[in-house]
Amino acid sequence: MNETEIAAVLDAHDALVRACVDGSLPFAEFWAAYADFPRNYALGGKSAHPADREVVGLFRRRIAFHSRVASTLSGLAEVGTLADTSLGDAIGLPEKIGLMRLHALSARYPEFKAEPGDMQSRAIPNDQN
Repeated sequence: MNETEIAAVLDAHDALVRACVDGSLPFAEFWAAYADFPRNYALGGKSAHPADREVVGLFRRRIAFHSRVASTLSGLAEVGTLADTSLGDAIGLPEKIGLMRLHALSARYPEFKAEPGDMQSRAIPNDQN
């Protein structure tokens, strides 16, 4: 992927996070659209093609934020799977937990603005966990 393609992919996923956090996108739709990002794009420095590592490096902080989003949401059962069961009050719990985690992560990194079009790295400091 070139710089423009990576920026576009990150911009799209920034917008998904922003829309979910601000309530304009239901969590189930966010979950389906976000999928396995950023892993499914091989944006990790080690998994990226050697020729792409330099370009990926330009976006390392934004990629790190999205890696934290993915890690924070990992382990949640698929929202659609639980909706089809007879779990009573547990239906919607993964959605509520996921949204709570996403809000907490966004609050933890307020400098992450999730604004499309900005190709500069601005997600999170390297030393914060």
